[in-house]
Parts: sequence; C-alpha cells; structure tokens
Amino acid sequence: MSDLVLVVSVTVDPDHVEQLKPAMLENAAKSRLEEDCYGFDVNVSEDDPGTFLFYEVYKDADALARHRQTPHFLNYWNLLQALGDKVERTAQLYGKLN
Repeated sequence: MSDLVLVVSVTVDPDHVEQLKPAMLENAAKSRLEEDCYGFDVNVSEDDPGTFLFYEVYKDADALARHRQTPHFLNYWNLLQALGDKVERTAQLYGKLN
C-alpha cells in the first residue's frame, strides 16, 4: 500500500475568490471523511489571497479516482469549469520514494 500525493495550485481572479472559496473548503472537509483520503489541506498564499495550494493524500490511484466521482468534488470541479479563464489550475502527482 503506497500513498499518493496530489499537489494542486489554483489561482483565481480576485473578483471570483469569494465565489470559489466555499466550494474549495467544502470539497476539502468532505474529502477528509473519505475512507481512503488520508489528508486534504487547502492553503492560501501569504502574498496573494487569490492563490491556493491543495495538498491531498490518498491511499492509491483508485482512491483518487473514487474521490473525483464524489458530489463535493464535482461541485467544486463544475464551478471551476464555469469560471473558465478566471481560474488557472495546475496539478502534480507524487508517490512515495522507497
């Protein structure tokens, strides 16, 4: 069993931060309740209140795939899609170094 870490950076147009923030926080809180989610933190840049870093830890790729089917993730994801070019997002997956 190896942990999978997902690091996501999200930059939101300043006019839309307050619109996206509740969906980000709900996604994080409900994700922490998923059986195979070992951690989910949302951090905000001290230099830019519109830049966020998600640090997520899952049991494995299957756990991440299940997470991406949950209502809380889809709510957040659909809002990102609706905001279009008002949001920039990058994601990087990491595995344990043995």
